[in-house]
Parts: sequence; C-alpha cells; structure tokens
Amino acid sequence: MKRLKLKRGLKNKFIFENGLEVGLSNEIISKYSLKQREELSHEEYLKVLELAALSTSYYYLAKRDYSEKEIYMKLIRKYREKTSISKVIRELKEKEYLDDFLFATNYIQNQNIGRKKIEFNLKLKGISEDIISKVFSEYDNSEELESLKKKWLKLKGIDINKKIMSLMRKGYSYSDIKKVKTLCEEEE
Repeated sequence: MKRLKLKRGLKNKFIFENGLEVGLSNEIISKYSLKQREELSHEEYLKVLELAALSTSYYYLAKRDYSEKEIYMKLIRKYREKTSISKVIRELKEKEYLDDFLFATNYIQNQNIGRKKIEFNLKLKGISEDIISKVFSEYDNSEELESLKKKWLKLKGIDINKKIMSLMRKGYSYSDIKKVKTLCEEEE
C-alpha cells in the first residue's frame, strides 16, 4: 500500500511529498491526527483532500454563485486530485448547492448585456447548450429590448453605424437594434 510523506508548514499548512501544499481546517487536522503523523495512506490522502476541497467549495459558494465547471476548475487547480474533486462536485449537486440551470437563470437576470454575449459567457462558464436554450425560453425578451432602447438613447449624437457596432459588441442582435432604432425614430 502506497504511503505519502507529510510535512508540516506554517500554521495549518501541510506539504505532501508530491509537492501539493494545502491549508487544512483544525477539524481535518484533528480527525486524522495530522500533527503527530509523518505519513498518510493513499486513501487517507484522498479523503483529506476531499474534505479540504469540500470546505473550500463552501467558502467559494458563500461569496457568489458558480457553475459546475467554474468550481471544478478552481478546485482542480488547488487540489489536483480529479477523483476527490468529482466526489465533492457530486455532493454539492446532491445538496443543491450547484445547479447550472439556476446559475444561468440568475446570470441572465443580473447582466446588462445582450443575449449573444450572455450566451457566449455562459458557454465559457461551462453551461450546456440545452440549459442555455431552456433558460432563454423562459426569459422575457421585452426587458432586453427596453435595456437596448436605453442604451440607444444614451448614445445620442453618435453616428448610427458606430451606435450599431457598439451595441452589437455588447451582444445585442442586429435585428433587435434595428427594431429599437425604428421605434426611437417613430417616437421623435
């Protein structure tokens, strides 16, 4: 059975022989008697990392919402053990702390950009096409058009082509921009 050597760093930091340096909670340290030990079995090592990753994920999720992919990537960079991180992600999903559909819904409601840019950003955050289309099917497009109208009026005095390009860079579709342009011209 493979065993990993363990060195104590400053305060609650522990350094494993594979080079991984991890800050551990007092609870984990006492549970595995890490202050008195110089080695851990591979199973204990994985369990320690799993508990540390779970604790870290709670800390991250207390600050803001994360997609599954985002939290996975943050944890994998820190702890490097895919099996432990996968278990943590599974547990977070079971406890409903991670929900990509809810994440995407909240993300859309809190953005002040167009649909195309929102879709692009959600894809970068690891949200699937299915979830994105489901969320947008429940989304009210009139709010986006109202936001677009405000932005159009804010750009008053600027060349129309520059306005259109600016709004397209913010993720608004050309057809929506044309609708708002026509609407604003009719109101004047």
